[in-house]
Amino acid sequence: MKGTKRFLIKSETGSNLSEADSDYTIVVDDYRTKTETEGGRLIKYKKRVLSDLFGQSPPPTVTALVELALGTYAADRLVKRGPTGAKDDGEEMLKSRQIQILYPVVDVEKWQPLESELNHAVSFISRDNFQYRFIDAIDENQSIDEGAGGHCGQLPETDSVALFSGGLDSLGGRFYLADEGRNPHFVSVDHGRNVGHLVRNFDHLFDGNLISIGVDEEFSAYENTQFTRSFMYFAFAAAVAVALDVDDIFVPENGVLSRFSSLGSGWTTTRTVHPLFVKSLNRIFDELFPDRKVQISNPFIDYTKGEVVNCIPNKEDIFFTRTCPHPRELSQKKDAAGHPYNCGECIPCLIRIIGLVNSEHNIQPDGLLLDKNYFLDFDFSTVSAETIAQSDQSRQSSLSVFLLGLNAHLSFAYRVQTSTQKELVSSNPELLDSDIYGLYEGFSKEMFRTVEFFAAENPTLEDYVTEFLSLEDEELDCLN
Repeated sequence: MKGTKRFLIKSETGSNLSEADSDYTIVVDDYRTKTETEGGRLIKYKKRVLSDLFGQSPPPTVTALVELALGTYAADRLVKRGPTGAKDDGEEMLKSRQIQILYPVVDVEKWQPLESELNHAVSFISRDNFQYRFIDAIDENQSIDEGAGGHCGQLPETDSVALFSGGLDSLGGRFYLADEGRNPHFVSVDHGRNVGHLVRNFDHLFDGNLISIGVDEEFSAYENTQFTRSFMYFAFAAAVAVALDVDDIFVPENGVLSRFSSLGSGWTTTRTVHPLFVKSLNRIFDELFPDRKVQISNPFIDYTKGEVVNCIPNKEDIFFTRTCPHPRELSQKKDAAGHPYNCGECIPCLIRIIGLVNSEHNIQPDGLLLDKNYFLDFDFSTVSAETIAQSDQSRQSSLSVFLLGLNAHLSFAYRVQTSTQKELVSSNPELLDSDIYGLYEGFSKEMFRTVEFFAAENPTLEDYVTEFLSLEDEELDCLN
């Protein structure tokens, strides 16, 4: 798919709209509806979950936000990006795409001023050029009266909303928020990849205070990166917050991945809870819900992965989490106790390994539940920083991605360990902030403790790191 791709998002609203100005149509509909798309790409969600929360159909602004995010996610999945083809550039691994979204809304005066902010926010998280255009919907039956809303009386009393994915960070968030005296209602978005099964592993921790919203793609996807999925998550979280009459939305993700300072901008992994994206989306929520103060925050923005894992009191719960966002053939792979596997090759898995090894839970290599544990099993003497194959960088998980990610984090951690804060600020201005600097000081120590942990059984790892960082004898021992 070359050039700009133009998508029209259609739902019950705007069903009579002309499609002349678009290349493709994305139809967003309810799970229960049998929709004839006539060549359109169909994505469904369990609209009834939101209707039950509101006690009626959600307000038009809520519905429009959710369906816009779903349509954006579908467009993201439908346009293949491919590699850049730049063999010597280890940071720019992906092509940027040109994607235009046309969306009819019943209160166009509210949405049109947000086009620029949405363009910026979604382009930032996707590493693409997204352009939104809102037009009047053709729907004589839909009112723009938002109404007061309301929520189901059977739900537990709550003071906030928190996202829960079944991963380490969201599990850590569940315990952290409880320790802080918060009582959130948890929201899970089940968009496949075995998310629903993962979340059910933790039913015992929520006592009914968790809802799952199903999303189903009824089209053949061409792209696997899914960088826009957090827009979908946040839209559902905002909808639930409005329904429950609360303003705080918590999205727990460790600061190393959230801030993304230790990786270049082109890496094949997520920065979907980056502070800049969160700020931008909060500005959008301010305009969409002017009578409220719906705001997203990340309680772990200054936490390393190891510190997040330490928030989880029960070691056994850790083994039921999955961090890997693209397990492919691992989706059904489990050990004898039913614990899911992680691929061990991608950037999120790399950060997971570092977090588990550095936690207080004393987790050993055979308890990491990895399909591939390169730290332990790979012969690092067979490669060098100059000879790492980059031919399959377009994949999100591979030996190349693992090694390039390891190199990037080693280089960053080494600079943090051996430079002053003033020296670091010249290349990473955000490290002037003491909290951010403290985050990466802690992470750099975790990085080198991880090397020491695995090098005890795999000496080729120590030799590789020593050569890669041009260290003197025994200098590595001083870096943790």
